[in-house]
Amino acid sequence: MSETPQDRATSSVRSFSRPGRTARAARDVRESHGGRRLATGVTVAAAILVLAHLAHTVALGPYYPPGPGPWPAWIALALVVGIGVVARLAGRILPDWLYVLLLIGLLAPLSLDVFATAGLLHHGVTPTAAAAAGAVLMPVAAVWGTRISLASATVIAVVLAAEAVLQVVSAGAFTVVGVAVAASAVFPVLLVTLAISGFRRLVGLELDLSLVQSTIGTPRSAVGMRASEELAQLDFDAETLLDDVGSGRIAIPLPPDAAERAGSLAARLRVRLIEGRTDTWLRHAVTESAYLSERVTVDDPTGCAGLLSQGRRDGLLLALWLLVAERSKRSAPPMAVLVRCRERSDDAPDATGFDLSIQVSGVTRRRVDPATWDAIGRVGIHDVVTEAEGFRVDIDCRVDPNVNTGSPSVRTGRQIEGN
Repeated sequence: MSETPQDRATSSVRSFSRPGRTARAARDVRESHGGRRLATGVTVAAAILVLAHLAHTVALGPYYPPGPGPWPAWIALALVVGIGVVARLAGRILPDWLYVLLLIGLLAPLSLDVFATAGLLHHGVTPTAAAAAGAVLMPVAAVWGTRISLASATVIAVVLAAEAVLQVVSAGAFTVVGVAVAASAVFPVLLVTLAISGFRRLVGLELDLSLVQSTIGTPRSAVGMRASEELAQLDFDAETLLDDVGSGRIAIPLPPDAAERAGSLAARLRVRLIEGRTDTWLRHAVTESAYLSERVTVDDPTGCAGLLSQGRRDGLLLALWLLVAERSKRSAPPMAVLVRCRERSDDAPDATGFDLSIQVSGVTRRRVDPATWDAIGRVGIHDVVTEAEGFRVDIDCRVDPNVNTGSPSVRTGRQIEGN
């Protein structure tokens, strides 16, 4: 069954992804602000751990048998770290293949150190350069990626732990020391991984909120990033088609392929014109957010949310943000938020406003952050109704007729007919 122009228009509207310039801005903010400081702190902590392992090596020097001892492993580790530092200073971003090469290079100090300390655990001699190789992976996790760094540190820890366990008969109680050294190779990387994951999630939430907050200052019926990008493309496609017809490159009557293009453009324009009447700031904020779009649904057929003042809009957006940040229990259904806006009838006691409800499922009322209720209080007088799988917040949204909502046709809480 062939896809109609209307279907293509609808799918193009729904398959929105944030523009590339916004994604680049997000990466720049994450790297230039807290991300760079976090990487610097992790690098300093890794250097301290490496120096501690080096001091441990010097202290164990008299217990090694005659020969090169642990120093070949330390030289190999210094070469790998030196190549990585020089490459990092020479270029701001290291290619992935170089990272992989450096990770493979860590096998040299690991194997040399294991060979140098084999059978010496009963003297209290443990691998040091290999454990320091695990600490070297800490800045790699902060700069490149956490999964591969954590997996590499785990491999190092498993090898060191296996070496200690194999000497349990001769080493006795020193086996615990060997296992502890093995844990020291992976535990710092695990802590860094948890810290980086939390940091990236926090920065992503705050950055996305800052970007989406620009929608609260838009008029009642205004286009957002999604619509502006699509309208610009529609304008270009329509202008190209008209230019082809006007210059004679496309004959009249239009051939089937050109007629299908024209029909598709017309269908997409109709979709935008229809949605533009009720496409308020709230719908833009939810659609354009990488976090709200996954859990929040807006049901506002008449565009009532556009009547809210900027202060009330900011409170509603913050309340939704805090609700989405709550995590549902494993036994509860997935987290979902439904925002429903409805006009009041003409015979209502107060028709200069509308009713707004926020239905939350998957999270109980007592788990909601107190700041959420403060944000909801900025929107209007509210009442909370407890339900089986969550709760519902009914808000009485009063609209000041003198508040400028960006639409000259709005005098009260109701939209003038024909607008």
